[in-house]
Amino acid sequence: MGWLVMPVFLSHLLDSSIALVCEDVVSTCCENDRMKIARLFLVLMFLPVFSFAEKPPKWELGVGFGGQALYDYRGSKERQVQAYPFPFLVYRGDFIKADRKGLRGEFLSNDRVEVNLSGEMALNGSSDDNELREGMSELESAFELGPSVNINLSGEDFSSGWQLRLPVRGVFTVGEQGLHFRGYNFNPRFTYVEPSLFGGWNARASIGALFGSESYHDYYYSVESRYVTDLRPAYAADGGFSGYYFKTSMSRRRGDFWFGLSVRYDNLAGATFEDSPLVETNDYFAVSFAVAWLALSAK
Repeated sequence: MGWLVMPVFLSHLLDSSIALVCEDVVSTCCENDRMKIARLFLVLMFLPVFSFAEKPPKWELGVGFGGQALYDYRGSKERQVQAYPFPFLVYRGDFIKADRKGLRGEFLSNDRVEVNLSGEMALNGSSDDNELREGMSELESAFELGPSVNINLSGEDFSSGWQLRLPVRGVFTVGEQGLHFRGYNFNPRFTYVEPSLFGGWNARASIGALFGSESYHDYYYSVESRYVTDLRPAYAADGGFSGYYFKTSMSRRRGDFWFGLSVRYDNLAGATFEDSPLVETNDYFAVSFAVAWLALSAK
């Protein structure tokens, strides 16, 4: 049986067949949008390494606290530190799953090949006061959703060893004006999973490349004529290579408590938008943590 972890405030952001939805974010769209999306982001970030040593109950209800340190966007040197509490619900279904393999809806699954629908969140920092983007529209937080073909390369199944993951996702942003489609990205990567590191920590490490459509890169790195200044010339981003990255994460369940840590590094060298006036560095770092207490459960 699979399982799904989702914050209790989620309801209608995505299609109900995927069961990852957020009515509160879409309908309210007020000044605390960023805090709500941040809570969602922190939960989704650690889903791929949340696991149990024995058969878990049908559902669990708890509360957590998480934080992150990151740049305003890939290519920016301006940083931000954020911390948020987040309520969440653990529900274990059949089609919808969110275990150490990640958040997904499975269409095909065996020990060697998976075809599923997966999602991911990306919370942007406060780009409204970013110096490079002064006078430009604020970047909105984004979520991605799309199919992925995954191939087991070395483990007995997908719970350990090396894997090749090939997700293609549509990218959407959420902000004061609602929901907007921003394009597509492709994120091929090799992932190594170790289910019991240092006496009980579930760990995974991924190294991969990023590719984006023209409209996706345009949203982050193009400069329209109305935003041109003496220090910021017009620029039109192309689609294609978007850099490469390395990410590692660890988590552990001890009784009613769960702990998680995630570190990510991106390098934009060779990206098609590398010469954009909105790019001032090729290096991007993000560090996140979360602690959760599961107070209620039912078989």
